[in-house]
Amino acid sequence: TISVSVEEVTVEKEPEPLNFTKNYLVVNLNDGNYRETDSAPNLSSDTCRTSELWLKRIPNGSFYMGSSSGEVGRGNDETRHRVTLTKAFYIGVFEVTQKQYQLIMGSNPSEYTGDTRPVENVSYDDICGTISNTVADSFIGKLRAKTIRESANGTKTVLAFDLPTEAQWEYACRAGKTTALNTGENLSVADKDAAMAKAGRYSYDITDNKGGLSYTEHTKVGLYPANAWNLYDMHGNVAEWCRDFYGAYSSSSVTDPTGPESGSCNVIRGGHWNGCVGVFFTILNPEPNENFHPFYPIDAQFCRSASRDYLSPTYKGNYTGFRICVILP
Repeated sequence: TISVSVEEVTVEKEPEPLNFTKNYLVVNLNDGNYRETDSAPNLSSDTCRTSELWLKRIPNGSFYMGSSSGEVGRGNDETRHRVTLTKAFYIGVFEVTQKQYQLIMGSNPSEYTGDTRPVENVSYDDICGTISNTVADSFIGKLRAKTIRESANGTKTVLAFDLPTEAQWEYACRAGKTTALNTGENLSVADKDAAMAKAGRYSYDITDNKGGLSYTEHTKVGLYPANAWNLYDMHGNVAEWCRDFYGAYSSSSVTDPTGPESGSCNVIRGGHWNGCVGVFFTILNPEPNENFHPFYPIDAQFCRSASRDYLSPTYKGNYTGFRICVILP
């Protein structure tokens, strides 16, 4: 059994989850206290991006995961199938920012710094420890430990923080939409830039007055429009680690999927700001082929709701970040 120990208090690796019912769960990262509220975060203040961690309640339900055969930019690993999630969960309104990460971990590993920008240069192992055990010195381990509460009778409870599964991530990203982007728009070869530029920061936004410069930086979280569930930056900014090992989808309906039981890489989702891969692919492959639509450049397709990618759990890059979730019973 892996334990998380803080000031002689030990919490089992799978803490007893707490049930919440309001729209938002807010964690004070300075002292570990938390509260529920039905009021959305105040975006005019950066408190919700720095010293507080805001999570939105996502209802249980069913959706079609993956993409249809006609979706522009579709990958071969996006088999469309019905998914049912039987439990509600909370997921970060924003990607975890550099200030939030620093308040938990004591340092900021990011290459492009800014308190309200997403933390990057973090590996899956930095966040979780390993796929099967959350270790004490990981972000999730320390965040769980910081939220320990003890009742008068000595019972200890802690928030069940985790990374979202790949299914939870796509369900939250789509927020009821079946289009390529959660704005309700699809990509087209003729006009893919206009659709994606409205959805989030990616490598060909050019200078859009939302901070940073294309090809060089991510930007402050929460500047692009939220989806229908009030989640920001699900498309672009930084790629987000998921809990699952990468593997093939089922072609049949599934319930509460958690990915393959083993693997060498973990899933990342949402695309990101760094377009170097797209630039080099365009140079080396000037003609379209069966796997890629003729995007010049191609990066918008990797920010779609259904787009999948994967990395070694030890990999760190200036485009890898995450958002956190809380598991409900």
